[in-house]
Formats: sequence, structure tokens, C-alpha cells
Amino acid sequence: MKETSDCPGCGAGFAPVPGPTHAYLSASAACWACFNESMALHYGDRAYWPAHQMLTDAYALQHSQGPDPRARRSAVLHLVALYAQCALALPHDRIVPLRRAIAAQRIETELSPWPSASLSIRDVATQDGPEAHLTSVLAFGKAVTADWRAHHAFAETLCRRFLDV
Repeated sequence: MKETSDCPGCGAGFAPVPGPTHAYLSASAACWACFNESMALHYGDRAYWPAHQMLTDAYALQHSQGPDPRARRSAVLHLVALYAQCALALPHDRIVPLRRAIAAQRIETELSPWPSASLSIRDVATQDGPEAHLTSVLAFGKAVTADWRAHHAFAETLCRRFLDV
């Protein structure tokens, strides 16, 4: 039986691997490596790019827990961006300005309670082509959005503040 360790951000079990982690996201080295496999697809083949914003927001939101002010700002930014994509169905060209507006305000708050993850980056398809990848990213994004339903009113308020929705 192979030993696994749980990622502190999403709780998914991974075989421990040596390697880098993010400066302030709460991801294990194995989870971070798994996320970066998808990033390599996005940057290496345009066909994978439509999944980029949602995957980045869902992953970063799950892994932004901790006392570092950058992590707390990251959680707010990615929560609002993911909510705008999944709950409000805003198009991609409206998400980047929304992220910029929130980042410029440096909104930092403690999002509590921190939800358990129903899906993780391990559930994102990387081997089955761009269409399967996008489908799995959409499912991941929607699952993370649902996991964070206790914070939807907060996300909605910020969307209304920074966008005409």
C-alpha cells in the first residue's frame, strides 16, 4: 500500500513528492505539481486555454487558507472571480477587469468557515484532450463554487460593487 499525505489546502491525498510549493498558497508539493501539469497544457496548447481562468480561480481559492495577508487577499479575489463565472455566467472578458478591480482595492478579510473540498485538482483530466479537460475544469469550478455557498452573498456584493451586474 502506497503512503499518501493530505494536501493542507484541498485535503486530497497524494503520494508525497519532493518539490517546490507556492509562496503563500497552502498546497502540498504533489498537489502543486498536479496543478502545474494543467498549467503546462494551457500555456503549451491554445486548445486548452478556455479552461485557464476557471481552473486558476478554483485551485487558488481552495488553497488560499492561512494567516498570510496575500493568501487572504487571494481567497477574496478568486472567490469573487469564480462566483462571477459560475453563478453569474459572466464572460471571460469581464472576469479579468473584475480581478484587477478587486486586486487594486487589496480587500483582505477572513473567510470563515473554510469549506471542505468536494473535488480537487486530481479530478481534472489532463490526459484525454482539450474537450475532456475543459469539461472536467467546469465540473471542478462548479463544485468549488458550491463548496463556498456560505460566502456567495459576500461575492455577490463585491460583484455588484465592481461590475454592473
